[in-house]
Amino acid sequence: MTTPKEGVELVNELTAKGYEAAKALGEINMRLMERMLTRQMDAMNLFVNGGLQNLKLLTEAKNPGDLMRSQMDLVRTFSNSLLAETRETLKIADDGREQYKTWFEQGMQELNEKMGKQRPSA
Repeated sequence: MTTPKEGVELVNELTAKGYEAAKALGEINMRLMERMLTRQMDAMNLFVNGGLQNLKLLTEAKNPGDLMRSQMDLVRTFSNSLLAETRETLKIADDGREQYKTWFEQGMQELNEKMGKQRPSA
């Protein structure tokens, strides 16, 4: 900074950039939360459907052996579905991490560029 006017301009520009960065962060957070809530609802549906299927098996079983085999099949199917949901959730978390990393790196790059321009040359 060489003059007070340049200092004020820098502060104004950094304030505007800070607002834009905060807004971008809020948008990242909102999209990530929407996706995570959708995954939670899907997982909850798995549990509800699994419970309903188990009740159906209990009422339709002809003997304990059939019930046990049917429940084991249900557990296997449920476990595979839950594992798939978990993988999808981890993908969302990884995507969110990448978005946060990109947001942070862009902010630091802009800040370094602005501050580098304001340094007096020797």
